[in-house]
Amino acid sequence: MFRFFNHYVRLPTLILASLEACLIFILLLVLTMLQLENTGLENLSDSLRVPDLIGICFSLVFLLAAVGFYNRDAVFQLGILLQRSVIFLFIVVFLGFVAWIADNFVTDVDISDDVSLISLATILSFLTILALRITFISFPKFDIFKRRVLVIGRGALGYRVRTFLDGDGGTTLQEVGYLSLEDYDQDRNWSSVNKTQESDPKSQNLLDLARKHKADEIVIASREWRGMPVWQLLECKMSGIHVADYLTFWERETGQIDMDEVKPTWLALSDGFRASETRQFIKRAFDIGVSLFILTLTFPLLLITAILIKLESPGPILYRQERVGLHGKRFHVTKFRSMRNDAEKDGVPQWATAVDPRVTRIGQFIRKSRIDEIPQIFNVLFGQMSFVGPRPEREFFIKDLEKKIPLYSIRHNVRPGITGWAQVNYPYGASIEDAKNKLAYDLYYVKNGGLFLDIVILLQTARVVLSGDGAR
Repeated sequence: MFRFFNHYVRLPTLILASLEACLIFILLLVLTMLQLENTGLENLSDSLRVPDLIGICFSLVFLLAAVGFYNRDAVFQLGILLQRSVIFLFIVVFLGFVAWIADNFVTDVDISDDVSLISLATILSFLTILALRITFISFPKFDIFKRRVLVIGRGALGYRVRTFLDGDGGTTLQEVGYLSLEDYDQDRNWSSVNKTQESDPKSQNLLDLARKHKADEIVIASREWRGMPVWQLLECKMSGIHVADYLTFWERETGQIDMDEVKPTWLALSDGFRASETRQFIKRAFDIGVSLFILTLTFPLLLITAILIKLESPGPILYRQERVGLHGKRFHVTKFRSMRNDAEKDGVPQWATAVDPRVTRIGQFIRKSRIDEIPQIFNVLFGQMSFVGPRPEREFFIKDLEKKIPLYSIRHNVRPGITGWAQVNYPYGASIEDAKNKLAYDLYYVKNGGLFLDIVILLQTARVVLSGDGAR
């Protein structure tokens, strides 16, 4: 795991993205050279426009990231990879169609050669990448990039870590064994490490055991630190073996905070929650720039949506509802109306359900595609919301949630957002339990948020919108 601007990024993801970027660049370079085969070598470097090729290369990698090619599930599951491949091809065809229209119907625009080159390079790159990915997935035991983990703890936390390592975490992590404090004797030695083929002598200390099993990391999955061999852990850490407590490990590997185990003390002492004036200025500038760009890009869509809403059912086009924002300040969020005008005629707020009879036909589509959220851009421009952040909730639900979910109020320390880390990682919430699970992601964002994570979320939002994941 590497940490970029406070956000954790997996090593296999970085390596995969870098290799695929290099592959795309090489294909672009070769195709450009073939296209310029009649050009003299002395002018070749000028004709190739290397900065342009680099820009195209990074754009394609960003597009792959946007459809979720670098998510853990797509890297290791063939079905999801093929599903997102269809989305990628759809976007490429759409962009090619737009370029064709510009080339044929816009005056003073001649990009046919560039479009042909980019299209061919994109298709060849995609097919090559897809072949490599399928080959990679076909060898599930390929574990050269897996971190070898030794777990200390056999209680509930130890079980949860081991279950994670045997499941989703097994794609990038490998458990080499687990210990318990019960295995630690008065002579500062450990009994045998479980889950190994070879029994360990009782006379080994922790460093010897970790080295024997080639552990890269030791995870302390225990609520009880009394009697913990701190000096042995320090010795392991000074020898290059990473040592992590359960909450840090869970946060890093899952992108969420364990709401059942986290305490204010851990949050206060751990890294994160950086809110400098410079960071806030950059985020505000980012919000305004992205909002104006998307508003300009989607204006025709907004106009068509408004007409369809008005034609289908009586009532206003826009729906305004009071929500709680930064530091508990109330504001009115603006969305396209997707329900009947009498959706809450009794005045009692209700959770949205999977098949909600209050939703209109147009409403079903705009909720599925998240078009109903676009008018919130005006809330962003007015400074009431950010483009990326925890979703704003209604005060009626917040009062109940704060009683039942500890630390829920922490999410109000940042501006609420149109999209967020919880929205791209968890389905639409419709219960207290859903709110708790989404808070696990929201708290991760509040703690580790920054411009880099905002960009990651925007890319993932594109995937959610195109695939309809989590919509209701």
